[in-house]
Amino acid sequence: MKYTITRQEAYAAKVPHHIFNLNVLLTHLAISKIILELSHGNSAWFVLVPLISATIIYYIYRKSVSIGRDGSWFVAANWTLAWRRGRWILISYGIASVVILVSMLLGSLTGGLMMNDFSDDGGSSSIVEKIGLFFAAVVVFVTILINFLMTGISVYEAGRGEIDKSIVKFQPRNEQSNPEIIDEK
Repeated sequence: MKYTITRQEAYAAKVPHHIFNLNVLLTHLAISKIILELSHGNSAWFVLVPLISATIIYYIYRKSVSIGRDGSWFVAANWTLAWRRGRWILISYGIASVVILVSMLLGSLTGGLMMNDFSDDGGSSSIVEKIGLFFAAVVVFVTILINFLMTGISVYEAGRGEIDKSIVKFQPRNEQSNPEIIDEK
């Protein structure tokens, strides 16, 4: 649907999507790279990535709730849309955590499925754990990629006063809401 909005509303409606995409870029690319360099192979440090990302997603959630009470409906709807996408990332973190925990449990039970980890001390690690870790990473990566692309499209649509009409279920309209533009073709 397309709505009548001001220039300020168009600018403000883009902000949650920019924050969401910055979260994806900085947290999942930049911070992951820094952790990879500084942790010397210790994968436990990667817990920081979902923690930082979840904190930013929580900020988007809080802002969507507060702006919905006393701001422009169109801007609040875009904050809600960004929060709904952030929820998918949080769900993917949960799925990845379960996959990692199950693979760690299976890896410790099987015992014989070990591989050389090419370290200086000649240690080895469980193949099942490695496969579980890679599968969990794929779940998060695909979710982030899809949401990153959808959010990029939302930035364009927010500037034009457009948003998916199904957002009304999550951000109800009232008499102060932005008027719809009825397209007569």
